[in-house]
Amino acid sequence: MAMTIAAICEKYGLTVDTLRYYERIGLIPAVGRGAEGARNC
Repeated sequence: MAMTIAAICEKYGLTVDTLRYYERIGLIPAVGRGAEGARNC
């Protein structure tokens, strides 16, 4: 089941900005995107 970025942030106590920053700098692997452009978490 896919999770939203908000749900992941809530689960791990991060802000959306922090999670996106970690992805951008390569600290966590990039998440693929679906046809509509939303992340497939």
